[in-house]
Amino acid sequence: MRYFKQALAMMREERLFSGIYIAGTALAIAFTMVMAVVYYIKLAPIYPERNRARTVYFQGIDISTDNRDKVVFPFGRRAFEEWFQSSPNIEYCAPTLLAAGMGRTYGECRKSVRTDKGDILDVMMNRTNADFFEIYEYDFLEGRALTPQQVENKENVCVVSDVLVERLFGRGAEAVGRLVQTTEGDMRVVGVIRSGSQLAPDSYADIILPYTIGEGNYTTPYDGPFAVVATVRDNEHLQALNQELDDVWARFQSSQPNDAPNVYFGEGVKVKMTLAKNMETHPMHVLRVENNEDGIDKVTNWQLVKHYVGLLFVLLFVPALNLCGIVAGRMERRSAEMAVRKTFGARRTTLLNQVMMENLVLTGIGGIIGLVVSWAAIYGLRREILGMFFNNSTLGTAPIVEGEMLFAPMLFVGAFAAIMLLNLLAAVIPAWWSLRKPIVESMMEKR
Repeated sequence: MRYFKQALAMMREERLFSGIYIAGTALAIAFTMVMAVVYYIKLAPIYPERNRARTVYFQGIDISTDNRDKVVFPFGRRAFEEWFQSSPNIEYCAPTLLAAGMGRTYGECRKSVRTDKGDILDVMMNRTNADFFEIYEYDFLEGRALTPQQVENKENVCVVSDVLVERLFGRGAEAVGRLVQTTEGDMRVVGVIRSGSQLAPDSYADIILPYTIGEGNYTTPYDGPFAVVATVRDNEHLQALNQELDDVWARFQSSQPNDAPNVYFGEGVKVKMTLAKNMETHPMHVLRVENNEDGIDKVTNWQLVKHYVGLLFVLLFVPALNLCGIVAGRMERRSAEMAVRKTFGARRTTLLNQVMMENLVLTGIGGIIGLVVSWAAIYGLRREILGMFFNNSTLGTAPIVEGEMLFAPMLFVGAFAAIMLLNLLAAVIPAWWSLRKPIVESMMEKR
């Protein structure tokens, strides 16, 4: 308590220093918390993407020629069913039109539906299978998910979000059993899910249909509109799946070495087909998307480490170094005071504890201010701020920011503890160095 009172007295006496220190801490923790929330949204198990730790992505077929022309084609239905669906190393596996493997949405997802009054509504549409609802754990407010039988039988059924239900039928309306007029025909609603956030583009959709409906015409039996998303039980199955797909792909290339869409390259051009980007775990998927999708051909573990360690250094250590300089300057000014107190018997540990408490109080005040500023900025300016870190094609209007994104306890505790620790180190190191000086030398310092 004595140290705390001394810290408050110091704040009243040195208002300029205290204000600069608090402002610096507040800005550091506000920026840190904004970035922490961004990466929490991208990497943590948030609704409905609870299985991110076990999720892997496959983008498509990479087709290149001997003159280095290159095109990436998403998978078709045949590729999904022959290469992925029956794998013993995959727990759940689904084709998807959404951003899996891309980090952005594209034309296949953007469709429209018609209301009973004839109004046209733009929607995000996905076509997938029953496993999609095992990979992404939606909360069902009505009805149930698509069944394997409905998908196999190409039934005109759909699952819709509660947001779309309100737009189509009105607030509080029951939707199960009603028809939705889509570009693929009239679809009967079998389930209503709680809508997710556009900040999770791999799972965000207004309406979900069986992938067997509206297959379309493509240049080969193996290309189409789909990425593939899957879950694996553990790392052992992940490694086995990687080897399995290498073998599958080698057999495919040897049996059909020229099975490529020559409409893009011309007749007689030799082509090579590979699995684009190979298999990606969720952190690798996020990192490649951040590098503009094609900036990294295959993300490695070392690239992951460099990226996130570099980010941590910028967020935490650079502000700490700045504060360390401020404290060092202040300790130089207080060196004569500390020398006098040591002359009258004050122990070095006592003086060090006082400096630590002063900076702990300042850091705590700055941290609380910074935390409030970060939450207000993320929520009030979410389109502007989050638009810098997420592809704008997935956002549309102001994105939905769920409470669990802002108030994740472990996220707050971790970020706040890191700032507090670094700020204390920034105070302790120059204070300890200053207090090591002989009393006579400290007395001669300019005040």
